[in-house]
Amino acid sequence: MNNRPTASLRIASHRPQIRGRFTACLLAILGGCLFTGDLLAAEKVGIRVPPGFEVSLYADDDLAHDIYSMTVDSLGRVVVSGAGYVRILIDKDGDGTADSFKQFVDGPQGGAQGMAFHGRDLICTGGEGLIRYRDSDGDDRADGPPDVFLKIKAGGEHHAHAIQRGPDGWWYLIAGNMAEVTGKYATLPTSPIRKPTFGTLLRFKPDLAGGEIVADGFRNAYDFAFHAAGDLFVFDSDGERDVSLPWYRPTRVFHTLTGSNAGWVSRSWKRPNYFSDMPPVVAEFGRGSPTGVACYRHRQFPTKFQGAMFVLDWTFGRVMALPLQKAGSSWSGEPIEFMSGIGQFGFAPTDVAVSPDGSLLVCVGGRGTRGSVYRVRYTGKDNSGKSNTTTTAGENQSAGSRLSTCLDAPQPLSSWSRAKWLPLARQLGRKRFIDAAKNKKLSIGARLRAVEILTELYGGVDTITLLNLATTEAAEVRARAVWSAGRSGLIAKQPKLLLPFLNDADPLVVRCALETLIGNQKSESLLPLFSSLARQLGANDRFVRQAAARLVSQLPDTA
Repeated sequence: MNNRPTASLRIASHRPQIRGRFTACLLAILGGCLFTGDLLAAEKVGIRVPPGFEVSLYADDDLAHDIYSMTVDSLGRVVVSGAGYVRILIDKDGDGTADSFKQFVDGPQGGAQGMAFHGRDLICTGGEGLIRYRDSDGDDRADGPPDVFLKIKAGGEHHAHAIQRGPDGWWYLIAGNMAEVTGKYATLPTSPIRKPTFGTLLRFKPDLAGGEIVADGFRNAYDFAFHAAGDLFVFDSDGERDVSLPWYRPTRVFHTLTGSNAGWVSRSWKRPNYFSDMPPVVAEFGRGSPTGVACYRHRQFPTKFQGAMFVLDWTFGRVMALPLQKAGSSWSGEPIEFMSGIGQFGFAPTDVAVSPDGSLLVCVGGRGTRGSVYRVRYTGKDNSGKSNTTTTAGENQSAGSRLSTCLDAPQPLSSWSRAKWLPLARQLGRKRFIDAAKNKKLSIGARLRAVEILTELYGGVDTITLLNLATTEAAEVRARAVWSAGRSGLIAKQPKLLLPFLNDADPLVVRCALETLIGNQKSESLLPLFSSLARQLGANDRFVRQAAARLVSQLPDTA
């Protein structure tokens, strides 16, 4: 890989007829890709995107060299980090290109490999572990040294990586196989895993006071993302030195289930997909170095890409889009190559985010290479993805308009989106979201968001609402309702409330119901559910059987 990528397209002749023929041939080679401006712009950008999209350079190496990670802050600004810096990129004239930067902090020394803003404060990985830089006066400069929330190995390529806020309001952190996560990190009694192996996905309370280990067995997953239905996806790396050998396993996108193990045992042994205890594999990409992951939950792109996972491969310089379709209790999809470098142009993507205007932002860097941020927008004629109405947050909005702003917010888990809908959700109160969750006239997506907001802000669904939603016709809503009851602790107190969900006809609902009990240390409370649990050991859906088997292992010996 070149340390300093350069554009490879060169138009040598200035004779019009030769230049015209060359241009026609070159356009054919590029496969109809749309770039900003003419071929000179394509030469400058050097990135291939699908027809109907345009890609531009938002920021180059002079503003941020060797970028490790990127996020969009609560004010909607692009923030990047590399060795010894975190910078806010500034677009003063709003033309879609950054003009300058503000240095938020001269650190972490080894760079932040995961960042998320909580208001004006930055929570990131680096230094001593999971840390917070405060900006109490809002001057876009860290007030001083960071607070250390969690001591964990950070800064290395196989250490702690991405940090995000989940749909339940808890914090999620992914760590590589050399982060040395042990059972001591499972400080809450509800932890689904108590003796982790290798790379892990951890979950922490909103105040970061206690944690759980949700999944393990990864090699070195760098990032993850939540789908609109609430499920979590991880892009894990391969044992690249074993490529072409019989036991080689490719880079894979996992649908990460509660309590699952992704199968990494050693450099030359990672369990294949067909093993009965492997989590769902929704895509494979051969050899590579997985980096950023994002779920596109905006409306600027066509419908085809809404809800798709975008996953990045650093080694081969590509961004793949993975639209997802429901498949039993999990998901399936056919990958689409979305971005790649042209010719010998160096394109080493490290992270991805979605901006408030719906653009996809992709940064490059790693191992001392050139740093840049690219911006991808849809400019084609397909308007199927565009929203017909727009709402803005403000005190003059009606209650109905404020509710719509909350339920239809794009990228609802991002810092910039949360800054808009969260204050309104607190104003509206619990009852409006209960009513929205039960309202069959609303879209499924809006009802799912109502359940998630209830879970994060108002203690989850209550018993009456849970039983009401158990009979709603939308399986996704039934599944999200029982998830909410599990996250709030309602199921742990009243396990019999699970019965209608355990006996549901849709495997997605059954899997989510079973997962609410994984990590439940009061095994005697499962005895009234024994016959329903036993029946699911023979379910047609493989991942329902997995969840049931995990639960049976928690039962007392007499059962």
